[in-house]
Amino acid sequence: MAGFYYYCAVIMFCNYFVILYVYYTNVAMEVSKISQHNPLAPPGTPNAILQQLQFENALAAEIDMENFALTDLISIEELQQIQDICANTFGIASILTKVDGQPITRPSNFCRVCELVRTTEKGLDNCIKSARHIGNKAHELLEPTYERCLSCGFIDASAPLIVAGKHIANWVFGQINHSEVDVATIRKYAVEIGLCPDVLASALAKTHDIPLHQFSNYIKVIWLLAQKLSTLAYNNLRLSKDNMNLLLAEQAIKQLNKDLENRIWEYEAANNELQDTLATLQETQAQLIQQEKMASLGNLVAGIAHEINTPLGVGVTAASYLEQQTQTVAELFHSSQIKRSDFEKYLHSTIDATNIILLNLQRASELITSFKRVAIDRVSEERQIFNVKNYIGAIILSLRPNLKKANHNIVIHCDDFLELDSYPGAISQIITNLVMNSLIHAYPDGEQGTIIIDVKLTPDQFTLIFSDDGVGIAEQNMKRIFEPFFTTRRGKGGTGLGLNILYNLVTQTLAGSIECRSQVGHGTSFIIKLPVLIGGTP
Repeated sequence: MAGFYYYCAVIMFCNYFVILYVYYTNVAMEVSKISQHNPLAPPGTPNAILQQLQFENALAAEIDMENFALTDLISIEELQQIQDICANTFGIASILTKVDGQPITRPSNFCRVCELVRTTEKGLDNCIKSARHIGNKAHELLEPTYERCLSCGFIDASAPLIVAGKHIANWVFGQINHSEVDVATIRKYAVEIGLCPDVLASALAKTHDIPLHQFSNYIKVIWLLAQKLSTLAYNNLRLSKDNMNLLLAEQAIKQLNKDLENRIWEYEAANNELQDTLATLQETQAQLIQQEKMASLGNLVAGIAHEINTPLGVGVTAASYLEQQTQTVAELFHSSQIKRSDFEKYLHSTIDATNIILLNLQRASELITSFKRVAIDRVSEERQIFNVKNYIGAIILSLRPNLKKANHNIVIHCDDFLELDSYPGAISQIITNLVMNSLIHAYPDGEQGTIIIDVKLTPDQFTLIFSDDGVGIAEQNMKRIFEPFFTTRRGKGGTGLGLNILYNLVTQTLAGSIECRSQVGHGTSFIIKLPVLIGGTP
């Protein structure tokens, strides 16, 4: 689809260039008398640019050129459209300003830092001064130039728009080279203009940058477009009553639009095919995810069965011992050889054995109850109210066989009476996947660790923070951890679906958000935030 939109952008530029070509041809005919003794230099050369300005100056004597603005010659909608396409295509900020630096169009693709700066009176004033300064410099040079802005210190470029010898606007673009801007300077500047230094510094850290050599190529393209815009503006003024030119331009545009429609139909057909393929892939992925869930449930069953064997085994042993003691006492009783000491010893043994049997049966019952609740919730999509701390405890209990291998310590910070109206099955799967992810990846060599589950509830948000003190995640892997089938432990217990299932449960089933923070050697934290509606319902 990205190629499709890029193709549409190219076609739209072609539409504008057809208009420019038609207008330029007519202007050339009009100025032929003036240019008879001054032939045009090759297009794009400095002499050609100067000659074009000379031609426009000569024709300006025939027209009142004193009182007009760029928006009088080209509609603000067209200017905005051209500006938006350039900004989005090249990935740079862009705006058209008056000569005094005041904006003509809305900002396109501005970085978050500049958006914040322009919300303050002083910051906006500095931006306007910077646009005026670099625009005047470009006008003096009759070509685009770039330098660091007077506000944040980013690199901005300006291309002058000159119509009939009059400097009427500037095309200001850039906001690059963020990596060379000192964070301390940004923080200091934030204080000067009345912004929070942490907010502005955070915005700077998240700002995308492009190389300066690449930006230089963009300057050449936008300078060419600025010249074309200047020519278009002049021609709109000079030939505003020439209906023939408009007719020719409309015919050319209609033909291009027809070609574009044909291409769109072709791309729509290709897009439909891609949609079918995507649907098939999504169905396959859903099946794989379901298989992973069932495999997880199977592992849970196996673990619980192993865990239950211990108390049942102890209970059976105690019952067998009690049976032997009872048979011995019965034989003594029937043979009239039983002594008081024998009976007292038997009573003590009976009490001990029954206590052991009772305690272990209770333990097995607790395990079965915990497993039953978690297992049912895993396969159920029903919403219900549940006590969060008790439910998390039941989940951890069901994972005990996995945790016992390295004797991990699980700490739960949660209010004892906190209740949630949500989907316990999704919550169970989320916590299970997080625990298993830590066991596989945070402690790959089986060393002992501490896992902390911190739960908080505000009137509008439920927050669960899951942290471990394991090995952490490498920086190059951070952007891929939620991708399906991405794992660094393939063949060693990792399937690459655990965190992807987790991400889908949080963002789709529970309509929340998840963020991962990690540093190699300092553990990993997952911050899950779920929206809460009226009445404490997420």
